[in-house]
Amino acid sequence: MSVEAELKALRAEIEQLKSREQIRQQITRYGRGQEWLDGSLMDEVFYDDAHVDFGFFVGEWKDYKPVLMEIEAHGETTFHLCAAPQIEFEGENKAYAEVYGIAGGRGHDGKTNVFGGRYFDVWERREKTWKIARRIFKLDWHIDHQFPQGEAVMHPELEPAKPRSPQNPLFRRMGADVTG
Repeated sequence: MSVEAELKALRAEIEQLKSREQIRQQITRYGRGQEWLDGSLMDEVFYDDAHVDFGFFVGEWKDYKPVLMEIEAHGETTFHLCAAPQIEFEGENKAYAEVYGIAGGRGHDGKTNVFGGRYFDVWERREKTWKIARRIFKLDWHIDHQFPQGEAVMHPELEPAKPRSPQNPLFRRMGADVTG
């Protein structure tokens, strides 16, 4: 292999590694946007015209976002973990990812729900930014538990991050500057 060909191959490999890391950052940003109830952060993950299918909602991201934010706002505490992303590229501007997700939370009524499932995503790079163009979520399992009155108490010495909003002093904006 010539030096020029080797250099070209290395540049392509580096570009793919950068793209893979940008997609991973976006996957993490998805959970953060829900936790902090930050719709603008979520917009950095999805194209407005992205097609989403969560079973109970099928349509475009721009129409799903208010539904999602309303659901998330009803939880006293919530948790979202996206893990083990398998990312495969098709050319320079398209990628597919399968991501395991665990999400849950506790409502003000003491009811706790935990969901485990998988996200099947199509990612596109438009104007140098990777975002989700299509997402399908499939639920693999669900745990629903109602604690008796008074038993679903947080440890008093461990306070949750309240309020769950970008106005919380613990919130740090780590937006498009990371992936742009």
